[in-house]
Amino acid sequence: MKHFYLFAFIITAMAAHGQQPPLTTFTIAEKDLIPEGITYDPAEKVFYVSSIHKRKIVRVKENGETSDFVASGQDSILQVLGMTVDSRGRLWACNNSPEHDTLNRIANIHLYDLKSKKLVRKYTVRDGKRHLFNDVYINAKDEAFITDSETGALYHIGADQKLEEFIKPGTFRYPNGITASADERKLFVSSAGMGIVSIDTETKGIAPLRHDKYFIVATDGLYRYKNSLVGVQNVIYPEAIVKFAINEDATKIDDIDFLISDQPVFDIPTTGVVVGDDFYFIANSQLLQIIGNKGRIKNPEKLTPTTIMKIKLN
Repeated sequence: MKHFYLFAFIITAMAAHGQQPPLTTFTIAEKDLIPEGITYDPAEKVFYVSSIHKRKIVRVKENGETSDFVASGQDSILQVLGMTVDSRGRLWACNNSPEHDTLNRIANIHLYDLKSKKLVRKYTVRDGKRHLFNDVYINAKDEAFITDSETGALYHIGADQKLEEFIKPGTFRYPNGITASADERKLFVSSAGMGIVSIDTETKGIAPLRHDKYFIVATDGLYRYKNSLVGVQNVIYPEAIVKFAINEDATKIDDIDFLISDQPVFDIPTTGVVVGDDFYFIANSQLLQIIGNKGRIKNPEKLTPTTIMKIKLN
């Protein structure tokens, strides 16, 4: 525990320099949404925001107009977490049965066609074990890589459309955010145990991305921007958006830069999406309102509208 306290103290001091003011891009009026994932469709220039509490996906236009893309419980969708849009205009959405539901332990990937709004395919794991499909990365071949936080595994959906284990259970402790190097030869995964790790997609070799001075922990969403990784830090103080500069062969972290931290609106920021040189992210998921309360809102009167913020990455 002493190491974590020391780390928190050091990064707080680092966070005080060079930050930029954030811009609130839009808000979603549904205070009880309890969002987790956000992604962007460049073709239609719209955002998609997932809801854990309402088990649905919200579509948000550039002008802030919102509508349900997937209604609550539609297509048997469960609590929705990480999402992404692939090159074919399809939305991939991780969703799972609630933590308190010990009878129906289900982990799904729902795949939607954005134009028709129809469900194309659903991938399901239901083997009696507790799974949590948390986030998904789609490569240039439209292959999917999914983190399973509860089992400590990584799943893969390839050209054969089969959902299979890519990295076996127990390999990681709570793998979460996932992205890849520019050439996609390496995957980057944030985990509770090893910080940020790289995975060779051919050999499946795993190596931590270390910094010479600091131990990297508590990153939720993880994204690549040019030769850097952008992470959402939400477990230790301060809640922040952090940029990690990696070396040329993607084997270590050379520098750490806090882009924004400790904002009044922050209430467990979770995930984001890179759009050009901007990073859009969920500033206030309000997850503590439902965690440990069997899916019910603890204090409805304290809820605030979902706020999506934007910062520059360049």
